[in-house]
Amino acid sequence: MQREAPDRHFYAEMRDLNLEFLMLVMRCRQRPGEPVFGLDAAVVDHLRRLGPAQLESMATTPCLLAGLRATPPPGLVRAAEPRLGEESPPAADGCVFAAGLLTYVCQMVRRDPLRAALCAGPAPGWPAAGLRLRDIHACARQARLHLEARFCRHPRFWPDLVCAAREGEPRRLELARLAAIQLAVAELGPVQPPPAVPLQVRVAGAH
Repeated sequence: MQREAPDRHFYAEMRDLNLEFLMLVMRCRQRPGEPVFGLDAAVVDHLRRLGPAQLESMATTPCLLAGLRATPPPGLVRAAEPRLGEESPPAADGCVFAAGLLTYVCQMVRRDPLRAALCAGPAPGWPAAGLRLRDIHACARQARLHLEARFCRHPRFWPDLVCAAREGEPRRLELARLAAIQLAVAELGPVQPPPAVPLQVRVAGAH
């Protein structure tokens, strides 16, 4: 059976999540020099200077720009629901985003695990495959504590993406976005070759 190409809703939802994550990064307040979701303070500072159209251009990166840290807790668990008004605005924003992210990945893992691994990262970093939709909001409070910008440990991905968005040169911007695909493939590890088939040599005259 031939695999269907991703539909428009798939890309539109991913773009919306990426844009929401960029806005979340920009709203976070940290001490001078402190990273935000794994991003260097200098990258965050440049990000906050971008306009709406430039942020939109970053959001169309063909992979999720947000993920969970590579060493998440051993399975997200339901947390007690907070009382109304208990959480601060930044924490509430993080919970809302985490819930949307988990919902998106949960649905994607069930429909197409391979595409999910490419767009959202390796399966060990995502407990979403085993989550029921009714549990996601309760788990989001814990998940927000482990949110991280994808590829934040790569020295050039985020600086190049922000710089390309700021300059607006189409070719450079496209290359910066496509770099996410290369990094996502690298996250999945080397492709295992098929097992070798022993070569049978028939000796002349043998029966």
